[in-house]
Amino acid sequence: SGEARGWWRGGVEMAAVFDCLTSPFCSICCGGLSVFAICILIPLGSLFQKDYRFLGEDWMTEARGEGEHLIAARNCFITAALYGGFLGLSVMCCMNNKRRGRM
Repeated sequence: SGEARGWWRGGVEMAAVFDCLTSPFCSICCGGLSVFAICILIPLGSLFQKDYRFLGEDWMTEARGEGEHLIAARNCFITAALYGGFLGLSVMCCMNNKRRGRM
């Protein structure tokens, strides 16, 4: 009939999107990527915090202000914390999938 179904015009039902996002594969993939990001961001933030001289200058802004390495370190740590939150959600999703017998 040409009418839009679901929550967008492609006709994808919200339940199908929710099932995909809570699937065992999605929760394991998201958890693995979160662990990888945390393992990269924390050491990188530590290098920025110590003003490691071999980081180069490509990451700096054009202003080249004082304390840019501390701002970069803080941003790495904040981003690692956000990935930690997603890791927690992924673990909860894995536990839910296991409880439901999907894993």
